[in-house]
Amino acid sequence: MFRGFNGALFDFGLNYLHFFVAFATLKTMLDQKTLEELKSALTKEREVLIGELETIATPDPNLKDDWNVKHEEWSENQITSKEELEAGENVNESDEDMKNKALSDHLELRLRDINNALKRMEEGTYGICEVCQKPIPFERLKANPAAATDIEHAKEHGV
Repeated sequence: MFRGFNGALFDFGLNYLHFFVAFATLKTMLDQKTLEELKSALTKEREVLIGELETIATPDPNLKDDWNVKHEEWSENQITSKEELEAGENVNESDEDMKNKALSDHLELRLRDINNALKRMEEGTYGICEVCQKPIPFERLKANPAAATDIEHAKEHGV
């Protein structure tokens, strides 16, 4: 409960209080310079990820933040064994496509995390654990600027 300036009682609830305390603590913990450094690190990593994705995939025009793996054509000189020659090109394409799909999925997930972190910065919620609404320690943000949870909740939720 909180008594306003006119004497009225307000009950914002415990969650609001946690958010308010976390936000006030975060403001002092992450100054503007630190936020800019973390934003710069996220932006640079985002550019690298997009560059890596562009080598193996193309953006899906129908699904935002989704990429389609490029299918490479194989020539006969790329077939390295008799078994591969007998099995034909499809085996080689399939193996390479599976590797690229796994890599693409990994890069897409990291890119999504980075984009979400940049969005939280714009919204003013960056650095606050999405589970408990408490500040994420600076050491964690420094190690992983895209972190959406503190270490405790990252372990509990497999994040």
